[in-house]
Amino acid sequence: MDTERLESLLSAITRLGASALHLVPGRAPSLRVQRRFVPGDKEVVEPQDVDDLTRDMLFSDHREQLQRLGHVEVLYVARDGRRYRAMVAEADGACTLVLRPVPTTPPQLEALSMPEQLTAFTRCRSGLVAVAGFFGAGKSTTMAAIVEACNEDAGRHIVTIEDSIQYVHPNGAALLHQREIGTHVATAAEGIRQAQAGGVDTLVIGEVRDGETLEAALAAAESGCLVFVGVEAGSIVGALAELSAMIASEQRPRLRARIAACLRGVTAQSLLNRSHKAGRVPVVEVLVSSPVVRDAIRKGALDDLPQIMSRCRGLGMQTTDVALRVLLSRHHVTQEEALLHAVHRDEVLGSALQRGPGR
Repeated sequence: MDTERLESLLSAITRLGASALHLVPGRAPSLRVQRRFVPGDKEVVEPQDVDDLTRDMLFSDHREQLQRLGHVEVLYVARDGRRYRAMVAEADGACTLVLRPVPTTPPQLEALSMPEQLTAFTRCRSGLVAVAGFFGAGKSTTMAAIVEACNEDAGRHIVTIEDSIQYVHPNGAALLHQREIGTHVATAAEGIRQAQAGGVDTLVIGEVRDGETLEAALAAAESGCLVFVGVEAGSIVGALAELSAMIASEQRPRLRARIAACLRGVTAQSLLNRSHKAGRVPVVEVLVSSPVVRDAIRKGALDDLPQIMSRCRGLGMQTTDVALRVLLSRHHVTQEEALLHAVHRDEVLGSALQRGPGR
């Protein structure tokens, strides 16, 4: 596939209001328009087409990640200046390519329908906040909205450390520097240490993938920085388990103690289809640090956390089931959609269908 054909397909994204372009070998290009796939053109995508396109998109570190994890995300800039998140995934020896347009302006937390507690985390002055979600769950968008919220505070010096800079944040009241791994810093851990040397007080790390980055992030939080980290996990329990798994087993008790000591909170999100209009709405778990939470983390009793979250809703915590019940009560999602993501179906249904919006 040549660049001209790709540019034509990307133009169709804008023209049709599509959310993504899927290039899958053996199929014609597909555009995701609302909840349907429509063909971009009639010519079937060949494996060589995707290889040709990704050859210029991926650097050596990207290819290493693709080989190691089976997927990699990069930023693609079209000829008209529009920016796209390009996800390359490998399966059965062939690569697929998905391109999603990046909005021209960074998102706001309020516009994303995120829980109020997430905004409260941005007002903290120190500590660690983990933001979890799998690919496609909106985690990168949430992290960008967190940066925007912090950027309104004139008392902050913010540094972001990102695999690829997707949202270029305008000048705000804060002092903000965006650093891209491979362009401005060699590694995320090195970027964290450089930021500390420069007097940063708020760090936003797009994703923590290894023990060295985790150690550097914890050291920054322990030194008095407010540190937000992205974690690839589908739940709060999964996020904390993922962080623990990044270091050797004999070091994990000490790691859990460090996390417990500096943790402010953890969120985990996924996206559900809206019931009455196009688009998706987030369902978000929230864990807020408290003495009982810190004790459970220190002991490694992560499976106790959902029960703690259920008991401590007054502190701003919520489980997935509680979040789903709220979405149902406000008629943002259908019952069928909510039950697909439920942990305990009875708890999700509960009295949600008897309550009206806002009650």
